Formats: sequence, structure tokens, C-alpha cells
Amino acid sequence: MTAMVDLSTWVGSLTFKLWEPSSGGKGLPFGSYLHSSPPRRQRTLTGPFDPAGESFWHMVQVYSTIEPEQHTDPQAQCKFLHKLPLDIRRIIYDMVLGGMVFHVTTNDSKTRIFSYTCRLPHDINNENHIDCFAVSTKRPPSAPRDEYKHATGLLPLLVSCRRIYSEAIETLYSANTFEFWENRVAFGFLKVMVPPQRLRCIRRFRWDMQIPHHPNLNARSRRDWSDLFTFFTNDMCGLQHLHLKFNRSHRFESGIIQTRDEDASGWVRPMIVMAVDAKRKRGCHVEVVTNGVVHEPDSIFKAVAHEKTTENFDVILQMACIELHRQIRLSLDNPG
Repeated sequence: MTAMVDLSTWVGSLTFKLWEPSSGGKGLPFGSYLHSSPPRRQRTLTGPFDPAGESFWHMVQVYSTIEPEQHTDPQAQCKFLHKLPLDIRRIIYDMVLGGMVFHVTTNDSKTRIFSYTCRLPHDINNENHIDCFAVSTKRPPSAPRDEYKHATGLLPLLVSCRRIYSEAIETLYSANTFEFWENRVAFGFLKVMVPPQRLRCIRRFRWDMQIPHHPNLNARSRRDWSDLFTFFTNDMCGLQHLHLKFNRSHRFESGIIQTRDEDASGWVRPMIVMAVDAKRKRGCHVEVVTNGVVHEPDSIFKAVAHEKTTENFDVILQMACIELHRQIRLSLDNPG
């Protein structure tokens, strides 16, 4: 069974170099990940769980899509599965597996991805939140080892049986916040570790982005930037909170400052379109942070639309692009 469970054991006990697709040109650092196929998974996912539990025809449909060796036993002897309704079991799964902030990182390109469970989740928006590493706990592996003789982690519950895994695995993604400080680790997680079907379960995603140059520098960079927000729209279609912090970069910031607000729609437009679409479809809140200042693309679009009620969508979108770029540009003039 391919299980995406405890962040420190998701890749087993192996140490490996993160998959890195070939790159070229002067695109953005995540562009090669977006445009390359991820490594082929060795095993298929566990088949979906039937919430009805009693639907014979649904069971036929489910099992027709599962490989022969995959089988979910009904576990008739288990009182937890047969005495408690599914809704109650999901509440329990949420209490056990949810409510955490995972800082996902790696020591270098040759070591596996691991995570720290934040002990200061209420302080996550603080500029100095990275200091919480001092009081955060690295997720131990599920099996006891010399350094973790009493390890528990998240894995035991999920691998206790295939039915519990099928019921609970989505909770691991939907009920927690995932935060990244490196482009390579973020896309190693999104494009290598997490199966595409699970990306839709992620609700809260935070990323401190390293952008080496202005997204409008050349055609490759413009494509990479646009495709990034298409990825958020289509592949991570369950997002409810997206927090993107643009880290300080002289080339990136100088490109913003030197660009007229009226000429900035090429790289600002994808952010606003994604934010407006996500807000309309599922109430997703998108935040873009520059130099400590939080910008809300959807709110900017709504404010312009409220003021310019007689204008069409394209005109409102262009004006919103101008205003968002103006706010970003002005934030870079502040000492920070």
C-alpha cells in the first residue's frame, strides 16, 4: 500500500536525492517541476472508500479500479469500525491527525524530506516565525530507533488496517497546514511525494518563495509564473488558504520598482485571476506578502469592481492589476 503518512516516514527509511527535472534557460526555479512528469510510482493508491458502506454496485465500481492484490477487509470484528458511525470516526481522525502546522524542509539535496511540528501555530504570521524551530518537534519515525526509543508519530493509526487508511488518509492533508521555505522542497513534496489525487485534499498551504528575477523577464519566466497559478487552480483545487511570501531578492524587487503599474499585468494578472476564481468557487483566501506587507488580490479586485460598477470584467481586472502592483511596489520602498 502506498501511504502518505507521517511526514518523517513518508519516504520510508531511505535517504535519497530529491528528484530534480532537467532545467534550462532563465525561467523560474520551479518551472522545470511544473513542466516535467513526476517519477513513476512503484505502487498504485489504495482504492477509494465507499462512504455508504452498504452500496453493492458502488463496491463493484470501486473494486473494478483496484489492482488484484489490493483488498479492503470489512473488519467485521472491529467495534470501532462497526459500532461508531463514519461521521464520528472522522471526528476522531480529525482529532488525532489534524490541527497541526508542519514545517517541511530538508538538510540538503541528498537527504530526505522531513518536517517539524510547530509548537507556536498561533504565531505563524509573525515575521520571525522561523525561530519556532527552536521549540518545534521533528516528527519521529513510527518505528522505535536509537534516537526515538518511544516513537509513535502518525503512522500507526493509518497503517493499522487498509480500511482505516482509506477512511482517514484525506484527513492528514485536509486538517493540517503545510509550510515550506524552499522551492525545491515545496515541489519535491507536491510533485514527487504527494500523489496527484491527494493534492486536491490540501486545504492550507504556505510558501516562502525564492524568486531570483522578475517573472516578466522573458517568455520562459512568464510561462512558468502563469503555470504556477494554473497549478494552484487545477491541481490544488481544494485550497482554502494560500499564503505566498515573496522573499527579498534584489533582481526581483528592482524589476518590480522599475515596472510601471500600467505595464505590470503580465505577471500580476495570474495572481488575481487565481485568487478571484478560488474565492468564488470555494471561499479560498489568497495572501501575497512582500516586505512584511500582506496583499489580498481578491479583495483588491472586489474593491475596484465595487467602485467601477459600469465597467466590464476585463477593464476591472486591468485596474485591479494596476492597484495590486502599486501596493507591492510601495511596500518595497518601506524599510521593512
